[in-house]
Amino acid sequence: MDQQELRQWEAKCTQEEPPKCRAGCPVNVDARAFVLAMAQGDLDAGRAILEKSMPLAQITARLCEAPCENFCLRKDLGGAIAIGRLEHLCIAETTNKSRTLRLPARPKTVAILGSAPSSLTVAYDLAKKGYPINLYHLGDKPGAWLRDEQNPNLPVTALDQELDRLTTLRVNFHAVPALDLELTAKISGDALFLGQDDDLAPDLVAVLGQVDVETMALDRPHWFTGGLPDREYHYISAVSQGREAAVSIDRYLQNASLTASRIPLRNGHTTLYTETKDIAPLPRLTPADSKGFTREEAQAEAGRCLDCQCLECVKHCVYLAENGAYPKVYARRIFNNLAIVQGMRQANTFINSCSLCGQCEVICPFDFSMAEMCLNARQTMIKDKRMPPSAHWFALEEMRSAGGEQEAFIAHAPGQEQSKVLFFPGCQLAGIRPPQTLALYDELCQLESATGLWLDCCGAPAHWSGQNQDFEQWLGRLETLWKELGEPPVVTACSSCLAMFREHLPQFKASSVWTKVGAQKGKPLDQSLALSDPCTARHDQETRTAVRGLLQDLGQSLADLPMSGELTECCGYGGLMENANPELARKVVQARVEQSESPFLTYCAMCRDQLAKTGKPVMHILDLLFPDLARDPKENPVGISQRRQNRRHLKNQVLARYGQKEMPPAPWADIVLDITPEVRTLLDERRILDDDVRQVLYAAHQGTAQRFQHPDGRRMASARIGQVTFWIEYREQGTGLEILCAWSHRMDLVGGQS
Repeated sequence: MDQQELRQWEAKCTQEEPPKCRAGCPVNVDARAFVLAMAQGDLDAGRAILEKSMPLAQITARLCEAPCENFCLRKDLGGAIAIGRLEHLCIAETTNKSRTLRLPARPKTVAILGSAPSSLTVAYDLAKKGYPINLYHLGDKPGAWLRDEQNPNLPVTALDQELDRLTTLRVNFHAVPALDLELTAKISGDALFLGQDDDLAPDLVAVLGQVDVETMALDRPHWFTGGLPDREYHYISAVSQGREAAVSIDRYLQNASLTASRIPLRNGHTTLYTETKDIAPLPRLTPADSKGFTREEAQAEAGRCLDCQCLECVKHCVYLAENGAYPKVYARRIFNNLAIVQGMRQANTFINSCSLCGQCEVICPFDFSMAEMCLNARQTMIKDKRMPPSAHWFALEEMRSAGGEQEAFIAHAPGQEQSKVLFFPGCQLAGIRPPQTLALYDELCQLESATGLWLDCCGAPAHWSGQNQDFEQWLGRLETLWKELGEPPVVTACSSCLAMFREHLPQFKASSVWTKVGAQKGKPLDQSLALSDPCTARHDQETRTAVRGLLQDLGQSLADLPMSGELTECCGYGGLMENANPELARKVVQARVEQSESPFLTYCAMCRDQLAKTGKPVMHILDLLFPDLARDPKENPVGISQRRQNRRHLKNQVLARYGQKEMPPAPWADIVLDITPEVRTLLDERRILDDDVRQVLYAAHQGTAQRFQHPDGRRMASARIGQVTFWIEYREQGTGLEILCAWSHRMDLVGGQS
């Protein structure tokens, strides 16, 4: 990811865009933050927010016509938030607790004609930047029509306090008899501002000419204006034009372009998306006293604020929520992580923890895909040899095992010389539900006798982990085997396999088994089930529809489950989340099962076992289609060691059907292990297989591995198998070995001389 790509990613996430109320404010007051502070009853915080952006807040907060309210999303849900009334109360009930700071003095001066709102705003904004200001006004005191205004909302004391603040900022006030053309010839200044919301003399108005409404610059060099007669709002438009003029004057005096990279007024435009469809209307509060809100009324009215945010993806994704930010921030985090040449890459776990499920892209109104961004990051880091292999190594070993000699199998149906269809159940169904896998295959053979069988892995772990080279090699192997069998269409029971084949091996013409089989042998339950679609079926409407059709034919009732179908949520296994971040995966699956009180149903074997880890009753659709082989919905998930044993046993069953010999067992396969449930859980968490334990113990008893013995009878054996070193603590017990604990690491311990 380079800088340009980063900007493209950032542009898709609009969370940092302003809410409509702020976008509709001519002076960019953070109205959302202000209203939320008022909702908390924190008027001092509200005052601080106003003072940050609002020029001459004691005047502006009282006289602003509140155009922001026209853009408030509450407008059609009970009425816009009364932001103007809230500002009035806040400014009246509080005092400014911070000192207005002035930058060091600058050498160039500014002359201002007029003391109405536009002129006072220019004086305020430029004086803070250190410019010496000379302001020329009519009458004894500055303020123009503000001082003559018969408006109870603006006490004269408030006006005078703001004028005193300008004096503190070193604004020099000069009373003059007329604001005319002659005056412009007498005064000096490197820039001149003329406030048209004051009483400019006709001869001066006559020479003003055209104004650039974007920059408020006049045709005459160094002349600027504001407070135009045709402004939309009497007060706040004049202030806004004064602020734009101040920006232009500052640029002009620094010999900078008046327009380059200038941020235009939004006039309410923003791309921030806020979902309102489920928000109930709540009427606007009318104050008991026509003079305005009490503090209590103001807090209640502010409490109606929707706190406009997008965060749609974060609301529904535990992964995004747990990392405390939103996609635009995550894009920067990933960019910074990829840019590191040496040192700690703090975002590695974050990058590897995404389930790549794609829900965020579907939810996001601008199609931001964390899946694509994280997968690209993984691929880049693998290519550059910057990704530690530990996060995904076990999943890759499982993939190789499922596609290895002990577990993989491909052949035509017994007695057939060709295959019109090739059934690819997927390694997880074969490892978790082997009897049902065979039953499903038999069902397909009844529909089409020339149905071949292919036990293997689709290579998803290599793809998910970003191992492009390994994945391409795996796909090449699969394609070669498929061609050797005559290139029949592939039918799979796994949504992940189906997604992999459709995207990367379209020549397989893959389809889902759930679009082929019927429900004739099935039996429904007498209670509703919450159907959880696998996330890899998100864009596979055909399969999702077929599954629901099967259940309808079966007469199985379904309970409502939020975020189903195209919006479905991951079980915590996809993208190898569980391998990289087991704790996060537990939170993900727990959040999923809490969405319904009903037992769950799924048509993905891994989803079934992942969901069942929470203790929730979970059924696989095969439990309904083949009730004679149904498993207990409360059955514990199949452990990682048992999955490998199941796949091997399934292959041997298939070989027996073909009249072939079973695969010879490994020399260590007959070692009997006694493993308590607690130790079994520990082994699964540490990704240590029974096969690993047996190999280490076999090597120890053969004298090819380290072995230690404690006086109390405990023993320790250690051996390196492949890239992993294992340590096994055990005790001999009868005809077997009691496993007490186990550890593993991938470090290479290199010795040296001092």
